[in-house]
Amino acid sequence: MSEMSQNSLPNVCGAKTKFGICQNLPMENGRCRLHGGLTPKKHSNHQARLNALKTGRYSKDCIKQIELLKNELNCLDKLICNFESD
Repeated sequence: MSEMSQNSLPNVCGAKTKFGICQNLPMENGRCRLHGGLTPKKHSNHQARLNALKTGRYSKDCIKQIELLKNELNCLDKLICNFESD
């Protein structure tokens, strides 16, 4: 009897949400477009984000900025120490 009731139910995502079970139609992986997980790698928008991280271009810029700020802080600390000692 339970098999028949399961088969008669429409195919839904079934993910748990704060409002109950998601009723959206599922994709190939069994979940809807909202609860399906990661974007496939072939998706162009996702690939663009991956390419930006491959070279480390943005992370290198951040590291350089952090080093410059650290150097500035060290110089300011030394200047303050010299000013206080005088």
